[in-house]
Amino acid sequence: MLAVVKPSPLRLWGFLLTVLGGALVAFGSIGNWAAITLGGGTVNVVPTKGVDVWQGKVTLILGALIVIAILALRFVRPERRNAMAVAITVGGLVAFALALWALLALKSVVQDTGVDALVKILVGLGVSATKAREQVLSTMSREGIAVKAQVGLWMTVAGGVLATAGGFVDLAWVRQKKIAGNTIDPDTLPAKADAASADGTGPDAETEANP
Repeated sequence: MLAVVKPSPLRLWGFLLTVLGGALVAFGSIGNWAAITLGGGTVNVVPTKGVDVWQGKVTLILGALIVIAILALRFVRPERRNAMAVAITVGGLVAFALALWALLALKSVVQDTGVDALVKILVGLGVSATKAREQVLSTMSREGIAVKAQVGLWMTVAGGVLATAGGFVDLAWVRQKKIAGNTIDPDTLPAKADAASADGTGPDAETEANP
């Protein structure tokens, strides 16, 4: 019967924060980031999803990579862990920055997407594409547009914060693991130097063979 090894607190919290953060970033990016109304709320536009704008496409990729990275962190060789933990932290920071940018500059970020959505609605009603765009732009200049952030964008912002926090905890775990060695969270793969010694090709093996 295999013994179940309980993870160290830093390993556990780093994993939970990073996975939750990466998942929120990814799922938030495919959710609705904004809802646009035109003419005092009389015309409702289909909500803009995160992946409808380039910022959302980038955060979607970052969220997926963060989840993959934290799953891989436990199984990579020890000498690669620090670089991976740094990558997780940077990915979380970038995702947070992009989502926060979209939140603070929401109107300018999603306006073009909203215009296109309105044009499609009018075209579906039988208006030509050129006239539809002219009417939309004319109405926007006269009535203005109202833009409200939606749940998906808030999820992405929160996910960026959690993923960044998880990355810092992962860095602390890497440091603790380097000091404690296999006394906590035993390695799945040995370090390169250890592996070389084990198969008889490392410097220690050569010294033993030629005392």
